[in-house]
Amino acid sequence: MAQPSRVVAFLSDFGSRDPYVAIVKAVIEKISAGKVRVIDISHDVPGFSVVAGAYVLYTSYRYFPRGTVFLVVIDPGVGTERRALAVRTSNYYFVGPDNGVLYPAITEDGVVEARVISNEAVFLKPVSKSFHGRDVFGPAAALLALGVPLEALGPRIEPEKLVRLELRKRCEEETVEAMVVYVDHFGNAALGLDKECLEKLCQRGSIVAETRGRHYKAKCLPVFSVAEKGELVFYLNSLGFPELAVNLGSAAQLLGIGIGDVVRLYPA
Repeated sequence: MAQPSRVVAFLSDFGSRDPYVAIVKAVIEKISAGKVRVIDISHDVPGFSVVAGAYVLYTSYRYFPRGTVFLVVIDPGVGTERRALAVRTSNYYFVGPDNGVLYPAITEDGVVEARVISNEAVFLKPVSKSFHGRDVFGPAAALLALGVPLEALGPRIEPEKLVRLELRKRCEEETVEAMVVYVDHFGNAALGLDKECLEKLCQRGSIVAETRGRHYKAKCLPVFSVAEKGELVFYLNSLGFPELAVNLGSAAQLLGIGIGDVVRLYPA
């Protein structure tokens, strides 16, 4: 079992304009007396997008050292009855809301133990209704990174009771409806499909992407950069997801799609 590495990896939708990220990091700094290092994964997850947050966490967690504590604050249900979670997996620890954002990563790594963070001795007081990143999740992550046992945070919860979120689906037919699970800085649109879908859809060398009643032909290529400038490409991205991209352009802009939209795909 991995021991905490005194590294906290911080992911949120707080952005960079407001003081929220710095405040959470300051709380961790105070609690740990400088003994915990915080690595920022991203704070530009689109606001309230649990799906995008789950994608970013799922595609990045495995590159961190064993024992890293992942602090994930994409929490549109803050202040409601949604549960605050601390989870130990085979190699890592995760802290965040029980809204599905942790689910793909923790299930892939293998849940060993999950706890509801309810011990008020852990909280920064007074506890705000709208800033649990500062008052609940941040302190819990800092304490775990310092080696405080998981059971000190609250009672056990069975993994099957956690909110589920599935990022991928299989392609059973030649035609599939795929959800956009992430759009990166370049406008590349990652799709919630298994890797095997690429081979099934690309058997003729190209596909049709249908959205909003419009049809777009995309070449199946190993990477977008070998296409002509402005050409739409369907390929497997570096994080293991089928993706639509435009060489030196934006697939999201061309197709008019964003996170949560559905694209219908079939061989051309």
